[in-house]
Amino acid sequence: MKTVALVAAGCALLVAASGCGSATAHSATAVAAPLSSAAPGELARVSPTRTGAQIPLGNGLTITVSAPKAFVPTGAAFPAVPRAVGFEMTVHNDGGSPYSPTLLSLSAVAGGAASRQVIDSAQGYAGAVGTEDVAPGRSTRFSVAFALPTEKVAVVVTAQPDPAGGAVVTVFDGQA
Repeated sequence: MKTVALVAAGCALLVAASGCGSATAHSATAVAAPLSSAAPGELARVSPTRTGAQIPLGNGLTITVSAPKAFVPTGAAFPAVPRAVGFEMTVHNDGGSPYSPTLLSLSAVAGGAASRQVIDSAQGYAGAVGTEDVAPGRSTRFSVAFALPTEKVAVVVTAQPDPAGGAVVTVFDGQA
């Protein structure tokens, strides 16, 4: 039941994020059709999600996610939160065309509730990856952080390589 609640919260966050862009991060690669058997907009689950593993996003794109790093955001962070979790991510493009970094949408659910992206430039979480396309055979690396409650909770991070039709893929499912 808890997984169903997390999936529902993640889907609700994606709907909200696509309307306001508040939980969106960007990365680079080209997308056509998802590799997952999930229909566009459905949550495609990679089980088990292992940090450091290349997770297919579709159309020759893969994402690699580091282990989570819980941290206390600086006073300059936005939004002001008591705790956050950061991830290093790399998107690799083995597709046939360049990928626009403005297409990748990342969302998180922490403790069953939607989590906002945290911008803390002082700690390397700037919230944007860049605007240059990622050519076939190339990669882009970036850091992203999400707000957490003060206690350790279950965290699910999802990625959607193209909001116009790419599948939503779980890229991290664990504790932070």
